[in-house]
Amino acid sequence: MTVVIKTIGGLGNQLFQYAFARGISSQLKTDFLLDIDTSVVYKNERVHEFSLGHFNVKIPQAHWYTMFGFVWLRRHKAIFNFIYHKLRFKKLFSSFYFIERFFCFDENVLKKKDGTYFEGFWNTEKYFKHVENEIRKEVTIVKLLSEYSQKISKKIQETNAVSLHVRRTDYVTHKISNEFHGVCPPEYYENAIKYIAERVSSPHFFIFSDDYDWIVENFKSLQYPFTCIKNGPDKNFEDLMLMSQCKHHIIANSTFSWWGAWLNSKKDKIVIGPKQWFKNAPKANTIDLFPAGWVKL
Repeated sequence: MTVVIKTIGGLGNQLFQYAFARGISSQLKTDFLLDIDTSVVYKNERVHEFSLGHFNVKIPQAHWYTMFGFVWLRRHKAIFNFIYHKLRFKKLFSSFYFIERFFCFDENVLKKKDGTYFEGFWNTEKYFKHVENEIRKEVTIVKLLSEYSQKISKKIQETNAVSLHVRRTDYVTHKISNEFHGVCPPEYYENAIKYIAERVSSPHFFIFSDDYDWIVENFKSLQYPFTCIKNGPDKNFEDLMLMSQCKHHIIANSTFSWWGAWLNSKKDKIVIGPKQWFKNAPKANTIDLFPAGWVKL
């Protein structure tokens, strides 16, 4: 038997789902399969693609017939919703289909059995802390960094590098994402920069964003040395690796920069994250989102 984990969302969420798969399969002493579905679409625009193939990770894929055809059923949203909700198959499916119930760590997950289909985001290291070393080794890129990223990497090694991430795109332009996630305000970055500057000698800020022109314009008056990174969305995995090479981190309310900071294995790193992770999600308990020692501002 095996467990199946649904993958959906951007690179940060895909990494959480992969790490969860490694963690839960280790706990249950079984194999895992990934049900790959990252085609989140807004107004006919696909905004996320499957990106784990850029890393040295295992990608055993579920087939449509896996779990006696349940994977096929789950991939067909309208049919699934009709059977699950209208025909009230929820109780029947509950023996092998587990949907994430809380944003924080749920110990009931560890009580599930082999042969379970897991669906959720699993945004806490508590699900995979016991296989941390393996995951750090696997989340390394398959190919060499591009020439541009190699130059940035060299600069990072030569400075007291601090990664700073600004998440915009869908958080700004798409109504649902904007209402749910929101964008970290300027005050957050001002306070985070001040916090770093008071504790880090001669910091050099490496600013990452999915909106290069915006960060160039809005950080031009920064009083400390800085470099705006100009990698496009097709090089997001390189940005992640560059982030992880920095000594300290200011992350956005984004799982992407969460992973950039987490992959930095330095014990003395400073990681600052926004106290308000969601703009409007009153039921989301973020108590387990940040590892011990990360600073919330």
